[in-house]
Order: sequence, then structure tokens, then C-alpha cells
Amino acid sequence: MKRIFLLWLLALTCRAQVQPAEDPTALLARLWPDQAESLSEEQAENLYQLYQQPLDLNTAGEEQLASLFLLTPAEIRSFLRYRKEAGPLVSLYELQAVPDLNIPLIRKLLPFVRVEEGPLRKKAETTLLLRYDRIVEQRKGFIPDAQGYRRYPGWPFRLYARLTSQAAENRSFNVTVKQDAGEALVWNAATRRYGPDFVSASAHWKNRGRWMALQAGDYQLSVGQGLILAGGFALGKGAETVLTVRRPHLGIRSYTSGTESGFFRGGAATYRVSNGIDATLFISRIRRDANQTDSTAVSSLQTSGLHRTTGEVADKGALVSIDIGGHIRWKSERLQAGVTFLHTRYDKALRKADRPYNRFEFSGRENSVWGVNLAGYQRNVYLFGEAAVSSSGGTGIVAGALAPLNRRWDASLLFRRYGQRFHSFYGNAFGENTRNSNETGLYAGATFKPTARWQLSFYADGFRFPWLKYLVDTPSQGYGGLFRAAYLLRKNQSATFQAFFERKEKNLPATIGKGVVPTRRGGCFADIEWSLGRRISLHTRVAGSLSGYKGYPVSAGLVCLQDVSARLHRVTLSARVAWLRTDDYDSRIYSYEKDVAGAFSIPAYAGKGWRGYLLVQVPAGRHADAWLRLSRTEWPGQASSGSGLDEIASFHRTDIRAQLRWRW
Repeated sequence: MKRIFLLWLLALTCRAQVQPAEDPTALLARLWPDQAESLSEEQAENLYQLYQQPLDLNTAGEEQLASLFLLTPAEIRSFLRYRKEAGPLVSLYELQAVPDLNIPLIRKLLPFVRVEEGPLRKKAETTLLLRYDRIVEQRKGFIPDAQGYRRYPGWPFRLYARLTSQAAENRSFNVTVKQDAGEALVWNAATRRYGPDFVSASAHWKNRGRWMALQAGDYQLSVGQGLILAGGFALGKGAETVLTVRRPHLGIRSYTSGTESGFFRGGAATYRVSNGIDATLFISRIRRDANQTDSTAVSSLQTSGLHRTTGEVADKGALVSIDIGGHIRWKSERLQAGVTFLHTRYDKALRKADRPYNRFEFSGRENSVWGVNLAGYQRNVYLFGEAAVSSSGGTGIVAGALAPLNRRWDASLLFRRYGQRFHSFYGNAFGENTRNSNETGLYAGATFKPTARWQLSFYADGFRFPWLKYLVDTPSQGYGGLFRAAYLLRKNQSATFQAFFERKEKNLPATIGKGVVPTRRGGCFADIEWSLGRRISLHTRVAGSLSGYKGYPVSAGLVCLQDVSARLHRVTLSARVAWLRTDDYDSRIYSYEKDVAGAFSIPAYAGKGWRGYLLVQVPAGRHADAWLRLSRTEWPGQASSGSGLDEIASFHRTDIRAQLRWRW
């Protein structure tokens, strides 16, 4: 009775404080402001799936809560302790009664969590998503030559469809179909094309007796710190300077993205051996895109997923990959440890080009990786790490700590060392390189909250590459850092300033000289968000960038933009107008743009001109929603845009995206 009375008071006095919940894609944009180049469609869709299927706070465990990258270990422990003592939550408003959770943090959590009542758990929900994308202007690849031949034989638009069925919390089914612009819709066994270019399907069951998870079809695995298996939503260096260094253990997850690489195809299962001990086994056989040099070898794997030209079609499914592995985990309240094994076998040998920087790259048909991982609490400090060795003899290690220094300071520290001979095909542990190899580094991050309205964030990262890299003809090193200050003026008004810098070593372009010299890249932005009443919100940003080689002229960029969002009865409108001026592509500036549900857009603003977009969302019936997005960039005085077969013989580019979503 006392608890019910408390919830009644919270609902009366705090309803206005908690609402509205934050836009989940805008949250990702803040988490990832300086890593837009590496943002993938897979990452965006993983976040969207989390938004579509929020965590049930009455069943979510420590690792699931950590996967949100919003809660510190201390806040997670505080919530789990509250749930254990008070029992299952009966309302989201009850979060305000949890020690260490404040109103701004709860607002960030709301899109990703829910509290289910018993009868609702049995209800199934099915979602059908249909999406159409097109560049209005004609690209070079679609223009026929004198004989009528087009390098891009398919439609000039992209089609995407996904069907998801979620039955209660223990069964799900997904089908994804995609046809990229320019890809021919054909049935030809000789080129391994059977109708739509990409089709993916998966079925997942969990908590069926001792079987914690059963998976068929396409899937990913996330265990340890991602040194061997790192499927799912993971972040790197960005405005969240503390929480993103850790990789959560999520186990088996259905693959629902339209990205055509980075997943397994086959079966997987996790079995509870005893209390605190579980074992996972998996097997996969899949054809991967690769550049085939002859009938017995390939020179590289391709990950673009594009099969338009004759060369791209020849690469489609050229390499058969068979993967077998397992993971055993022991877990207690304060500690968990695991052992991982993965063996990969190709039907053709992988032999990369004979270049000095490829000296230590994987070569052959088979690779095995063994690893151990450990995570746990030492008082209030959360420690985590993973070490692995590949069959080539290379080793990799990553170890870190998250610590609340006091009520205002949180800090993180992470060390990594990935040997030149270490080969892990599905790893994505924290690091500077896109692959966990040829790198040693130390990262330190912190957040400081002097008052309830202020938050300051910092990080510094130093790294070294013991061997050569592509476009770096000597062993090299570098460092980088970020500072961010965010101020909450009022409930719906905020101001932010952020600056980052990075120093690396790189080959000089052949057009200006020879040798390896330091390069410097940096940027900053200042923005403010505010609301005009309850229906209109505004966002203004000014961003600048600098980039250049030491001893040579620096290129600079500047972008000024204004956003407006409005809710007019049942229609939601979002629009932007931006002025851009950069000396070249090296001084480009990335900026998040609102998009249709499930899509994510952080384009590069480069050149001299203007850019704008308009996004409209309307209900299309009782169970349906529709989106239409128009965007256009103009570069006055520029004869063309794009390059290669994607070149447009015009000073402008216009994109259209339309989407329908049904739920029942």
C-alpha cells in the first residue's frame, strides 16, 4: 500500500518532468559525433530494433542495461538493487524512486525501456516496413552507351522491406529483403543471383527450459569485450567519453540489418548447464563477397554489398566461409568469466596483394582464435578485459575500468594491444583501427557534473602502430582528444559546445611530395536547442573544421544550419537549411539529420553551397504510419558532383525517401 501511494505521488508531481522522452536517433548522433565516417547501416538498425523492442525493466539483466550506453555500472547496480528489494516495477514513473537516477537520465532512458504487465506479455506484434530510395538526377552508371549498354543494369532506385514478428518475449521471426539501385533483378545460378539481391531470415527462441537461446538463420554473437565476437550495437570514441569503452555481453542475437556482411548463417544455441554457468555453441556456412584472382584464391573480402557492375557481380558469394565455435561463461553477482573459441575455414585461400603493409596480414584457408574474458566489481570499480591468441601466433588484449570517483566525477581507463599477427575476423573491440590488429593504445575519459544543469566530458587517447598501414609507409603513432560542455537552460532548452582534435602520421599525396608526415585534424561546434510552446522546436548550429599536413597549407570548413520541427495535429514536420563552405573534402563536416524510422543519416557537408531537407510523418490508418523525406544539396558554379559511375553531370543532387510501416 505504501508503494502504491508513492507511485501515485510520483505520477502526479513528476509526469511533466519526465516527459517528453528523447528522440533515440538524436541520442545516437550525440554519442557518435566524431565517428560519422565509420557509422554503418547495421549500427543504426540495431539502435532502431532496440527502440522498437524496448527492454522490459522487470527482466533486463546487467549486460542488457549496459548495452544502452546510458547507465554507469553504479547506476545499474543501484537499479538492480532497488528491483531486488522492492520487487517488479509497476510503472516507468517508479524509476524516479531509484537512487542515483535523475530526471534528465530517465528522459534519455524512456525510449529504450518499458514495464510490462502480465497479460501484455502474451501479445504478439508484427511489423512490416517498406522503404523506397532514389537519387533524382541521373548518374553516369545508368546512362547507356552507343550500343545501349548500361554499367548499372538495374532500377535507379533502392527497395527495402523487413517483416518482424515478436511473440511475447521468447519468440521472434525476421525477414529482410533488399535491392540496391543499379542491381539487376535476375535468376541466374551461374552468378549466384536468385531474385532479390539480398535476402536474410532468422528465427529466435529463448528461455525454453534450460535452453536460454535457440537460433536459426542469420545471427550475430556478442561475448566478452568483442575481441573475437562483437556483433551488435557498439560505439567507439565520441561525446560519451566513459561508458562506450566497454562492450556488453549479449550472447546470440538475430540479424535484422540490411548490411550484407558481418553475420553468421546457420544455427546457434545457449544452454544453462547449472546456476551461473551457460554454454553456447554455433555453426555457420555462408558465401561472402570476395575479389577472386583464380579458382583457388581471393585477394580480399568485399563488404559494400553492391552488385551492379560485371566486376561486382563476379565478386558476389565468391568465397564460402564455414565457422564453428563456442563460449562457456560463469557468472556470479559480482564477477563473470568466459572462454571463447572460433574456427574459420574458407574454400579458397585468402592471399592479399604483395605489399609491405600486408606482410603480417592473414594468408591461407583456416584460422582459429582462442580467448578468455573477465569482468567484475572491485568495490565500486568495474573492471573488464579480454585476451586472445590466433593460430598464427598473434595475441590481442584489451583491459579497462569504469569508476565513479565521487558523485560528480565518473572516469574510464582502457589499454589495448593488438599484435600485427593477431587475426580475428569478427572482432570489434575498442580501438583506433577498423580491425583489431597492429595497434597499441591507452585511452582515458571522464565526465564531470558540477551542477544538475552542467555536464563536462573529456577524453584523451594515444596510440601506436608498430608496423606499416595502408597509405602509411612507416611505423607510426598519434593521439587525439575531445572536450564537450553541455548546459541545460530549462526543461526544453539546452546549449552545447564541443571540440576535438587528432594527430596521425600519413603519406603525403603524390601531387605534393613524398614521405610520411604528421597530419592534424580538428573541429568544433556550438549549438542551441529550444522550444516555442509544446509543438515547435528549433535547433541552431555553427560548426568548423581544420585539416592538413604539417608544413603544408591547411584546409578549413564552416557550416551554419537551422532546424525546425513541428507537430501539427497528427502530422510531424522536420526541416533544415544549411550553408556550407569547405576548401576540400578533407575539411568536410558531419552533421546528424532526422530521417524515417529505422534509417540514420549523418552526411558529409563538403564544398561550397547549400543543403536542406524536409521530413513529413503522417498516420496512414489505424495501424500504419508513412514518411516522406526530400533532401537537396546545391553547389553553385560546380559542373558535376560525385565520382566514377556515381558522377552526376549537374551542380545539384536531390534524394527522395519514402517509407510505410504497418503494425498489427
